Amino acid sequence: MRTLIKTTTFLLFGSFLILAACETPKPEESTEIQQPSLDPTLEELNKAILDAPNDPNNYVRRANYYIENNQIEQAFGDFKLALFADSTRSDIYYQRAQLFYNQGAIPEATADCERCITHNASETDCLLMLGEINIHLKQYGIAFDKINAALEVNEQLPFAYYMKGRIYKETGDTTLAASSYQTAIEVDPDYYDAYIEVALLYASAKSDLALEYYTTAIEIRPASVEARYNKAIYLQDTGFKDKTRYNSAFKLYDEILEIDPQNATAAYNKGYIYLEFLQKYDSAGMAFTQAIEIYPGYFQAYYNRGLCYESLNKPQLALEDYSNALKLQPAFDAAAIAKSRVLGY
Repeated sequence: MRTLIKTTTFLLFGSFLILAACETPKPEESTEIQQPSLDPTLEELNKAILDAPNDPNNYVRRANYYIENNQIEQAFGDFKLALFADSTRSDIYYQRAQLFYNQGAIPEATADCERCITHNASETDCLLMLGEINIHLKQYGIAFDKINAALEVNEQLPFAYYMKGRIYKETGDTTLAASSYQTAIEVDPDYYDAYIEVALLYASAKSDLALEYYTTAIEIRPASVEARYNKAIYLQDTGFKDKTRYNSAFKLYDEILEIDPQNATAAYNKGYIYLEFLQKYDSAGMAFTQAIEIYPGYFQAYYNRGLCYESLNKPQLALEDYSNALKLQPAFDAAAIAKSRVLGY
């Protein structure tokens, strides 16, 4: 009996294998690997390259597509192919130099800019990039030479004057720095970065002309947090001239928080004005609380809120805030001293 049962089981299993082998697979059971579909833009670029493999422009277009999609290695590969197709194209050397520079590859960017100029000595973009690179390297003499060479080709280059301003600022000549930035503005009245730099120079000299330049910068870029923040800081620092400046600073910090609700520093600075300059401890405490809610690790906000509570005669709340500040920053001496003070040590 055991033998018959085993044989029967084997034969049935064998029959199943034969039937399964003869059965035609259903379409939905196909094991064919599906190739992922390409972006239509990339498909179009690939087709253009296949149709005209010796046209460098198609490789450049695809390289820019790869840059936009953060595929940097592929972009470098296409720039190489573009230059293989035409090694005399100064504009391609410039674009690759930009990519090298953005990746922090300074020697490679410099080499490509030099190749660019070799093929076109009047290529101002490459001259200005060499100027920028040499400012970065603090080789100011070389930077000036490259910038001036670009200006000999075209006097109407706002970035050239802006870089001269940077050199003068970094070498301590604030008068010539301001003059260069203002020349950049004369050439391009919407040059936001130049307005910011001039405003910073005036602000460092405690000149109210800074306010005019910050205001214009905001008009150029209505959503600028940077310009509003710098203007608010200047108003905050010069509030001793006129206390209404604090209200103007509050307004700017509120605008910043509307643009960027996660800007904890704007909330903190409101608290600082209330605490340090106006002695409005309740208002200061609320502003510091807002800063802490945005950024729970803001140990300075805990400390300053502790000062508010201490001034409001709420020692237990002050002690909690000083302790929290020390948990976040154990080496915070001011909080340690304040905690000892509340504890009566």
